[in-house]
Amino acid sequence: MIIFLYGPDSYRLKQNSRIVLDNYRKKHSDGIFFKFDLSNIDEIAKAEDAVKSGSLFGEIKLIVIKNSFFNKAGSDRMGNLIKAQNLLKEKDTVLLFVENQDEKELAKNKTLFNLLAGKDSMVKNIEYLEGEKLVKWIRGEFVSRNCLIEPDAIKELVITRGNDSWALINEIEKLSNYSGQTTITKKDVALLGFKKIDLNIFDFVDAIAGKNKLKAYEILFKEIQNGRDPYYLLTMIVYGFRNLLAVKDLSARGMSLSDITKRVRLHPFVAKKSYQSADRFSLEELRKVYGRLLDLDTRSKEGVLNLTDSLFSFVLI
Repeated sequence: MIIFLYGPDSYRLKQNSRIVLDNYRKKHSDGIFFKFDLSNIDEIAKAEDAVKSGSLFGEIKLIVIKNSFFNKAGSDRMGNLIKAQNLLKEKDTVLLFVENQDEKELAKNKTLFNLLAGKDSMVKNIEYLEGEKLVKWIRGEFVSRNCLIEPDAIKELVITRGNDSWALINEIEKLSNYSGQTTITKKDVALLGFKKIDLNIFDFVDAIAGKNKLKAYEILFKEIQNGRDPYYLLTMIVYGFRNLLAVKDLSARGMSLSDITKRVRLHPFVAKKSYQSADRFSLEELRKVYGRLLDLDTRSKEGVLNLTDSLFSFVLI
């Protein structure tokens, strides 16, 4: 069985992935769970082994696979594996594919996209919400926290935060904690709101690459103080280093910047900045850093570490 969640709205993508995982754990308390990120080439073979391995007592396996479109080798092998193991019909193995990209980008790999998004799969495209759908989602998030919010207050949130679900959930958490059981007003939103500040991921990566721990610490501290969600920060940092790793790997194979830009499908500005930053790392250093970030991601979701503290430790090591 295949579940395919994709789209540009990274918070709601994470939210929907969590729903699938929670439902699986409730229904299959003795089930087997794996998670792989195929942007790390070493994970491809591990994912294949997990799919092919049998279970002693017929437990249902859930295998979460991220970034299967990251490189051709990974996407080709996943496509071949799905066909060879007849995974579209297989009931004892559930593959949850999670891709934080829009349909236009994913569809460039027609073979894998059409396979995952076919009629035999459970598919959900998680796009940015607009209009009444966005209003309904915001209201629902407040209700789930036992809070009410006035329509004008929702409008104010949308005006100041747009449809950035990470920024919105930050404000929702803050307003819910502030309000207690009372109804949130437009005045509350204005009182607790802060100026939107975008994380300059390139400054952060450059600070780490230049061994400038103080600057990296200051950037991270400022973001945390301004109310950034630690998981959002980790997502952005992982994104930055994943780009560096891809650019460095292709550069080491002799590809030009223009060819790398086309290959990894990055905006030219992002590709150029990544290319410059990657030059300050060895390929092995980048692999180690990226591996540490993936470990932070996994362990934070398992609840075995404090993500905020771990991000500061990551900067200082």
